[in-house]
Amino acid sequence: MKQLRNFLYTLLGMVFVFVLFLYHRPIARFIMENFIYKNDMVIQEKNQYYQELNISYVQETEDFQPKNRQDLLNIIYTILNNGWEEYTFFCDESYESCFNDAKTLTENPEELSNFNNFVHPYNSFNHLYIDINNFGKIHVQVEKTYTAEEIQFIDSEIDRIMGETVNDTMTDVEKIKAIHDYIINHTVYDSEGAENINNENYKNEKATHTAYGTLKYHIALCGGYSDTMALFLDRLNIPNYKISNAEHVWNLVYVNDTWLHVDLTWDDPVVDTHENVLLDHYFLITGTDLLAKDPIHHVFDQNIYKEGI
Repeated sequence: MKQLRNFLYTLLGMVFVFVLFLYHRPIARFIMENFIYKNDMVIQEKNQYYQELNISYVQETEDFQPKNRQDLLNIIYTILNNGWEEYTFFCDESYESCFNDAKTLTENPEELSNFNNFVHPYNSFNHLYIDINNFGKIHVQVEKTYTAEEIQFIDSEIDRIMGETVNDTMTDVEKIKAIHDYIINHTVYDSEGAENINNENYKNEKATHTAYGTLKYHIALCGGYSDTMALFLDRLNIPNYKISNAEHVWNLVYVNDTWLHVDLTWDDPVVDTHENVLLDHYFLITGTDLLAKDPIHHVFDQNIYKEGI
């Protein structure tokens, strides 16, 4: 009897080991989802900079278990647009290429940077960390572009400038033009920063790629111009996002039922006489007119920025 009992124990142990070997991944995943990372997967509240933007490339989602690459993009966009600083989710088990798709994103900073163009500047990231493992767990951590102190300064400047430049009797186009002209008239292009854009040893201490540098020091790169314009457009409740390519970024604005391009950088040219020139060559123009004026520096991915076509 004792031998039979020992045999049964041994048999059960072998069956347990076999089952554990056969289903170790689903078991490990179940434990991670339901115990280890459960608190990291709780849906958080949207912050005050959340935007409702109806665009083609990415959409807001409530399903945080991606089944394909588009779902993965939508989740990352939702995390950023909601203003979350971190979030953990798991890929659907049917999504076999999830690990590779997520890994490809982490290796392509230019593609990741596109997400910044579709969210409020205060929800944009300076660094976006995506940690992935073979069990389908993805952890996203956001290091935001703007600090609380910078936001406080920018908001106070926007309040002041809005009071000086726009009023309720103006049309949306007139308001946009007033802000366009104000920014250009009070800003010069950062030629030194542009020359050192690929110099890893160069420190842009005036942060001219942000709205803080633009409004604090009145000097800007294209990122500073476009972020500053985006913040004013958001304050005016005018739908907008930014368009970028490998070397440039500008604004796309939805006004009078049409998406139109605005490029403050190119309307504030650097001239030999060092005059502060104000142009409107790139003010509220169609995608066709934009590419006709400049078919080189304003080329953009039309699969991503479909509204700009």
